[in-house]
Amino acid sequence: MKKVSIDTWIQSVGMLSVVAGLIALVIELNQSQTLSQATAYQTRISEIQEAQRELALSKDLAEILEKFDTQGINALSSSETSRVVAWHSAVQWRMQGQYYQYRQGFLERTALDRTLNDLANGIYQRWESLGLAERIQPPEWREEIENRLRQNQ
Repeated sequence: MKKVSIDTWIQSVGMLSVVAGLIALVIELNQSQTLSQATAYQTRISEIQEAQRELALSKDLAEILEKFDTQGINALSSSETSRVVAWHSAVQWRMQGQYYQYRQGFLERTALDRTLNDLANGIYQRWESLGLAERIQPPEWREEIENRLRQNQ
């Protein structure tokens, strides 16, 4: 009789240990998710800041981009065109990376919506004139962009 109660006690302690372990695992996973989201957000902000710093410190990039925006691609020399294409390619890669972070659950929808609004308010049209719109990947990201463009028409 005493053996049954000891076995029952050992099983109860074992089950409580398993439950406590699962609770600790859930807490750890939640903290890891929160840290990943914060890291993705900080990475996004750092990339945007670096791009803005590059633009601010360049002696002629801002002028070239302004020339492109106001006069079009035909007004640019070949070296200016190369710089504009490189700039917008980098923007495209950053935005694609943000979409990936969003899809993985590390970036909130409002951040993605801001990016989509920027695209709909002129960036996408610039990409089209530079031949970069065809390079948008993955297809789900292209679909998000096209949906936003339709909404804004």
